[in-house]
Amino acid sequence: MGRRSTKNSSTAIPNRSPSVSPPKFKFNFSSFNDVTSFYSSPKKNTESPAVPPTVISPAPSLIKAPITIADLKEITSSNVDSIKRHLDFSHSEILKDIEASHSRLHKRYKIQNQACQQTMNEAEKEFKKMNDRIKETRDAMQASYKELIAESQSSANRVCKTTIPELMQSVDKAVDALRSRYGVA
Repeated sequence: MGRRSTKNSSTAIPNRSPSVSPPKFKFNFSSFNDVTSFYSSPKKNTESPAVPPTVISPAPSLIKAPITIADLKEITSSNVDSIKRHLDFSHSEILKDIEASHSRLHKRYKIQNQACQQTMNEAEKEFKKMNDRIKETRDAMQASYKELIAESQSSANRVCKTTIPELMQSVDKAVDALRSRYGVA
């Protein structure tokens, strides 16, 4: 158990001393010769048909292979300029899309707002109609209540003024008849 296996020692990473420099990689500049074919070949436009295809023309410095640092700087600056132009174009296209979306949303908002306003107006008309009906019904109920009260008061007055005295007179006559019949003084 205490032994280490030495079988896969070929896969182990050798320890390098700090004085040994790492391996150097060579940069192949021949790939820059194919840049013109990359930029000049037409690409299929997979974007929406409203956006025109963008063709980026290669900088004249990309046609030749860079030999010096100055050539490489020139290629880099022309690539940066090309990227900036492409970004500016993309930015303007995005702004156009945003403005179009904003316009569509504004139109949709206007339509929805008009529909809501129309619904509110119709609901207000219906509310007024219902309110008028309720007022008419209430007025009719008040009028019928006043008639009922007036009839009740008139019948109560009639009872108090005529019927009760008539009943009292008839009761007095009946009592007098009973007294005279039985001879009670």
